[in-house]
Amino acid sequence: MLVPTLAVTLTEPPSWVVLSVFSLIGLFVVFHRFWSLRNLDILLVLSFIPGFMLVYEGQQGLDTWLPGTSPQTKLYWGFLSLLVCSGLMAIRMLWDTAIVRRPLLEPNLNSGGMLFIGISLLLFLVINIAMSQPSEIESSRVNGLGPGNVLLKSIPRIETMQLPQATDLSNPESEGNGSELTASAESLSQNVTESPPPPIATATNSQRSLLVPRILAIVSNLILIACIVGVGYWHFGSFNTGVGTATLYLLLPYTAHTAGNVAHVVPGALLLLALLMYRQPILSGIFLGCAAGVVYYPFYLLPLWCSFYWQRGIQRFAMGFAISILSLIIAMAILYQNNFLQHLGYMFGIKQVEMQDLYGVWGLGWHPLARIPIIVVYIILSLSFVVWPAQKNLATLMSCSAGLLAAAQFWHGFGGGLFLAWFLPFAILTIFRPNLDYCVALEVVRPLHKKQKSAVKQPPSEPPMAAA
Repeated sequence: MLVPTLAVTLTEPPSWVVLSVFSLIGLFVVFHRFWSLRNLDILLVLSFIPGFMLVYEGQQGLDTWLPGTSPQTKLYWGFLSLLVCSGLMAIRMLWDTAIVRRPLLEPNLNSGGMLFIGISLLLFLVINIAMSQPSEIESSRVNGLGPGNVLLKSIPRIETMQLPQATDLSNPESEGNGSELTASAESLSQNVTESPPPPIATATNSQRSLLVPRILAIVSNLILIACIVGVGYWHFGSFNTGVGTATLYLLLPYTAHTAGNVAHVVPGALLLLALLMYRQPILSGIFLGCAAGVVYYPFYLLPLWCSFYWQRGIQRFAMGFAISILSLIIAMAILYQNNFLQHLGYMFGIKQVEMQDLYGVWGLGWHPLARIPIIVVYIILSLSFVVWPAQKNLATLMSCSAGLLAAAQFWHGFGGGLFLAWFLPFAILTIFRPNLDYCVALEVVRPLHKKQKSAVKQPPSEPPMAAA
């Protein structure tokens, strides 16, 4: 019995790059003010694309960008380019706290047209995730991917781009030319086509096991986009700005490529939920705690966010953060009883700095010992937000959070520079934000107990008698 299947052709990255770059320029570049800060910010966002494509081609052994260059060379220069762009983005976000004038520059398309494009892109993204196949995870490498939560690391990623054949990023011997990889991919495709279909029961069990990564990836992307639109609508007071910001993020090639990777989209969605709910400290603390509990690096946002809520809401924020962390610890204790302490150490980063089996620039030539002074400087930068800026508002939360997470890419030893979903939505919202100086905790966070209005004393009907 023949089982009908739906043939899906995944997007080729070079074609998507050309389409997205021209669309982004046409929609968001301010042509009548070419030398404006907005245009420089758009160019900074687009500057991540060459490095990201070099890393992609180095991983897959393709030969479109820099023909004749070995995959390892493409990986090195790709990761180096991503780190340079991340450093520039971190500087730009930290400098944003000193920018006073915020001219309103809307996208070049009205809200109706922008909403149509955004919904179409989101629909294509969801269909792409639903029809793509997840990759297998080696159990031996679950703990070898740096600090984080094993609950998230054990979920496979969904490959949403057309991949000829995956190569091992950490194995220098996996180099090869694009023709060999293409030939092997064609032979593999022929073998799959000629093989008989699997039994119905086996296919059903396999489909059930694949539902978790697909559902988690789809829900995370929907939450991420909804939060971007919600921040624009509720906190910026402009629905068009929210839709335009979300459309910009959806047009990026990075979004199309990593939409199925839960290590990218789940923390990004949780961080944006914390930003969207910043007027409710306990909810903001819960979402930020979940983000820190699954990927560790948002722990360094605590000094910034605690200092924001210090005048009002700090206790509720700390309570929400603690609830999330305790919930994740309990879940880990139930599911991983045998090696619970080991996973707990990875969750809180309580372990030695990794010196082996690194990838990214730290596995392609940079000495791992250089990570230690970078980590020290990063910790000092994180703690410095306790005292500056003196007056923290919503703009400070967005820009400084983006700056910290962008700077974390430098000491991330397992693909630092690739995790753009952690900070790029914050950075794009910062680029489009209006003046938010009034959004301080004392003004926007409601007190836990409202003060009751004192009863108005009625004047006595008769004047009191004078004392004899």
